[in-house]
Amino acid sequence: MMRFLILPVVAIAGALASVPVRDACSEDASILANVQAEDPVQVRHAVVGEAVPCYSVVVTQAGKEVQGFILDTTLPAIQAFERKRALESRVSVPVAPEAAQEEKKLQLRPIGPRFEPWSGVAVNGRRIQIVPAGSPATLVTFWTAESGTARRFVKHLMPTESEFGAKGLKSYGLVEAANASRAGFYLDDLGLVAPQALDRQRLASKYNADPAKGTTLVVDVSGNVVAISSNPAEIRAAVATLLSSK
Repeated sequence: MMRFLILPVVAIAGALASVPVRDACSEDASILANVQAEDPVQVRHAVVGEAVPCYSVVVTQAGKEVQGFILDTTLPAIQAFERKRALESRVSVPVAPEAAQEEKKLQLRPIGPRFEPWSGVAVNGRRIQIVPAGSPATLVTFWTAESGTARRFVKHLMPTESEFGAKGLKSYGLVEAANASRAGFYLDDLGLVAPQALDRQRLASKYNADPAKGTTLVVDVSGNVVAISSNPAEIRAAVATLLSSK
């Protein structure tokens, strides 16, 4: 049985751009309403299993309630929801030491082919090298510049890159696009920090990655791929586990 986490209604403040409320967790879903700064938002729960964060919400506009889904994390109500959920998730259940060690081993077990050192030219014209041996954890993200889903995915990876960058995490993107100019057109608006290059060798297919959704490999210092996911939360969990074992 699904448990709902109900937060008090939070009024949206500040000069935020309007955010669409959709009838499903998809960018192609119909828009039911657009949330404005003065609209109260009640976050009912986060929808699991989605490539990008999705939240079931109730929005009150002109005295009427609109129930739907928001694919965005910028609203204060959703940020408050995530803070509360993060605090609640810190309540741990004791695990036998042997079981905990075995679980860590399973989580860090290599999957798929190894990631070999790669070098090439970034979209901005600079040379880049992806060498797993130079970092305790490396993210390699395959994504399609023209896909809105993939663009949101790489944006949602940025908090993880920022959080663990000081601990040695490195991050790179391999972009599927017609050419560097086309990729640069989208990169200018995204503000990504991680170096980005075109995936001219079609490495995405080697790792069964889906660039249209955005797919990230988590690679350890030995070049082993220990996680492959299109879910930013799963990527963060894998990075945290990998770095905690160092």
